[in-house]
Amino acid sequence: MDWRFWRKKWLLTAVIVTIVLVAFALFLTTLKVSYDSENDAAMQYFSCQPGMPDAFTALERLTPSDAVVLCWWDYGRSMKEWSHREAIEAYPSREIAQTVGSSRSVLGNLGAQIFAKWGSHERIQDIARAFMLNEEQSLTILRKYNASYVLVFVPDELEKFCWIAQIAGYDATDYLTYNEKNQDYEPTARGEVTLLRLIFEDTWQPRHFTKLYDNDKAKIYRINY
Repeated sequence: MDWRFWRKKWLLTAVIVTIVLVAFALFLTTLKVSYDSENDAAMQYFSCQPGMPDAFTALERLTPSDAVVLCWWDYGRSMKEWSHREAIEAYPSREIAQTVGSSRSVLGNLGAQIFAKWGSHERIQDIARAFMLNEEQSLTILRKYNASYVLVFVPDELEKFCWIAQIAGYDATDYLTYNEKNQDYEPTARGEVTLLRLIFEDTWQPRHFTKLYDNDKAKIYRINY
């Protein structure tokens, strides 16, 4: 009598545990699919932008295989996978994720905590500072990472300029304004920072960067130390 009771109890427990494990495995699978879908959205967007795929192809053609390239971090993964070149940083830091986490779905946020590959916030800050300092000061940071090329996108970097400046510890409006009448970005008198010199090179000819490629969407520069 007791043996049959305990046998049924253990069988019931085993069934419940199996159901829970299966449900948990299905939940993790759903979470991973949701995370991957949101995580790949940026790369899918880049692949559809006129001029962007051509720029990544050109970067691979114009640079040696061991080149380290300065670019904003959210292009880093595309560069690694499409251009097969090393970025200073290719993944968001936890600090960055906290500022953009609200743009993800609930499942996407939870998935990021479990599956995300986190980058270095120090590196992202260095990238931002390299863009926001003058050329000579930027070279000190770029030499630290052995960077030899730069990839920037227009108007993407201008649209992200406020974010880049904030991470570097600056007020973006001191360097760049938006002209509502012309619907265009305009650098201020203080705007001779490295990023803006690379974008507005017709106004400020870069001193330590040689332009190798320009398709009106992307510019590729070689760094001259």
